[in-house]
This record gives sequence, structure tokens and C-alpha cells, in this order.
Amino acid sequence: MGRAAYASHVPDDVATAAASPRARERWPADRRRAQLLESAATVFARHGYQGTSVGDVAAAAGVTRTLIYKYFRDTDELYLSCLRSARAELEEAFATAALAQEAPRDQLRAGVTAYFEFVRTSRHRWDLLYGAGAAVAGPLAAEAAALRYATADRIALLVAAAAPATDAEVASAAAHVISGACEQLAKWWHEHPSLTTETLVDHFMTVVWGGLEAIVG
Repeated sequence: MGRAAYASHVPDDVATAAASPRARERWPADRRRAQLLESAATVFARHGYQGTSVGDVAAAAGVTRTLIYKYFRDTDELYLSCLRSARAELEEAFATAALAQEAPRDQLRAGVTAYFEFVRTSRHRWDLLYGAGAAVAGPLAAEAAALRYATADRIALLVAAAAPATDAEVASAAAHVISGACEQLAKWWHEHPSLTTETLVDHFMTVVWGGLEAIVG
């Protein structure tokens, strides 16, 4: 069952009053949907899936609940749409950066740099995917885990492309190592915000590249 029936944190009249004249303009559907997803990602990242209602998102976006329901059936659909959008953006960033290089070491460094640039510039979206904003139980948590594994599968394809002779199981294992290392370093970075992206990537390469080099040759 979706969470649309749950009591909202924000009454209808408050959410309606919060809608600015600009938000009430007739925007193209794709632009409006993108705005709602951006607002929702910020709220989900701050309060988590369990702590967010459609009314919260409406208030953050400056629109009414009715408008949100025009685009999303309930909180579940809104949350999953945010997850898929953020993850697609992250995957596109690191895959594009990696494939622009030729040598495996350069591919890894470029892909990891793009990953941490995403963390730096879109922290709320990363928190939605891996931090406090993630669903922790129920069907949506399972869906989020499946999407996370799909990201590792895409990394495995990059590993396989860089080292065609590599066994598929080894490529998959390497992909999960890369994914896990990036996630944990990003969380560590949150506790050491003075570090630059370049420094973080240097730490990653120092620790991880040695093992991967034996795979790609």
C-alpha cells in the first residue's frame, strides 16, 4: 500500500498558501516534473523516506498536493522516481568520464573523480541514494537495493571492457569493491569536509588500484 493515505505533516491549506505565483504558472510537464523531483530529493534526503509526506514535498516545492498527485500516484512512486533519477545521473557521470579515457588506470581515476564530483555538487541526491534519505525497510528498501546492485553491474561492464579477458565473476567482484569503496569514502568525506575531490581520489587510487591492476594488467 502506498503512503498517500498517511497523515501529512503539512495541512492542505498551508501547502496551498505556500504555493508561490511562479510555482502556480503553467510550466511544461517535463520542467514541472523535474522541479518536483528536485524538491522531493532534498526533502527525502533530509528527513528520510519514512519521515516524508506528499505535503512536505508540496510545501518545499511551493505547490499544492493536488499538483503533485497529477504527476505521481503516491509517496512511494515519488520516492522511487527520485531514486531512479539520481542514480541515472550518477551512473551517466561516471560511465561517460571513464569511457573518455583509454588506459584502465585513467578510466578508473576519471570515473571515480566523476563519482565524487557528484557527491560534492549533489550531496542531497547522494544522501538519498546512500545516506540518511534511503528507505531502510519494506518493499522500497528492496527496490533501492536492486537499483544499487544495478549500478555495480554497470561498473562490472566497465571493468570487463577495460579487461576483456577477465572472468565475469571477477569483474563483478571488482565492481562491488569499487562501489563499496566509493560509498564508504564518501561517508568518510562527510566527516572530513576540508578534503578536496582530488585528495579523496588519490586516497582511493592508493588503496584500490593495486588490486585492480592485477586484474586489468
